[in-house]
Amino acid sequence: MDLRQLRYFVGIVQAGSLSRAADQLHVAQSAISHHLASLEAELDKQLVTRGPKGIVLTEAGTVLYRHAESILRHVAFAKQDAMSALAVPSGHVAIGFPAALAAILGYELFVRVRTAYPQILLHLVDGNSSLLRELLDNGRLDIAILFADYPQRGLAVEPLLLEELFYVTSDAATGPISLADAARSALLLPGPGSGIQRVVHEAFKQRGLNITTVGEIDTIYTLRRAVASGIANTILPWSALYDGNREANLTYRRFEDAQLIRTVALCFSEVAQRNPAFDAVATVLKAAVRDLIEGGHWQGVSPIPAPPEVSL
Repeated sequence: MDLRQLRYFVGIVQAGSLSRAADQLHVAQSAISHHLASLEAELDKQLVTRGPKGIVLTEAGTVLYRHAESILRHVAFAKQDAMSALAVPSGHVAIGFPAALAAILGYELFVRVRTAYPQILLHLVDGNSSLLRELLDNGRLDIAILFADYPQRGLAVEPLLLEELFYVTSDAATGPISLADAARSALLLPGPGSGIQRVVHEAFKQRGLNITTVGEIDTIYTLRRAVASGIANTILPWSALYDGNREANLTYRRFEDAQLIRTVALCFSEVAQRNPAFDAVATVLKAAVRDLIEGGHWQGVSPIPAPPEVSL
């Protein structure tokens, strides 16, 4: 098994057929077929099946594709590191944001990185927390913003800030609300893979309260629209109501008898090799977060408190 075989195999999967892969890779289709057959013979496994709509990965092919893509990315990183030694950071960096934070952080980071490091090609992704963790573990993301306050197995965690969750409604009332009163209303929440649902269920469970959910919506725009139409209320951070320079036309209310807080952290895979481009993007992101908080542009958040001094 060599890198050429892996490149051809990844090319076949991404193109969807051997003929399209041959065109995109600028090689003869017979060469593509030969290397695929060699891989299957070496592994003694069929990697793809061919159908009228193109190729379909077998179970073995799916496993190999995940590893092959990660291997090729690491080879590219090694080349970038060698070429950028003693030079400005460059190369491809993929970073994932929870959907609720994408609007306030994604564009800000993109503009700052493009200005400071034009040699870095930044790829922005948003999704729920479980998806981002999976993409980070599989090498599809280099950096992810996750809700974690301590290192986890295979995950390097650097806490950035504390974010408060609010009761969000289309009603006009703006005063604080109790958890018990919130529990009496129908709620829409992001799905089970979200950090929001995890924090909300834990807080209500501690008070012995049940939540009546009428649905689960991971798409922030759709969730806000459903709440604005009066279908139900929700629990979200202020950042999820941010839309460019505007706030969504919704009311957010603090909880009077509890603080629903989550830690927002900058995370890297411990098994992936970091390079100067990753660190440059992380530095720019931390500066953006600090400026947004200090400038009062990001509501409902606070810096991570400094650890207490230990007297000797």
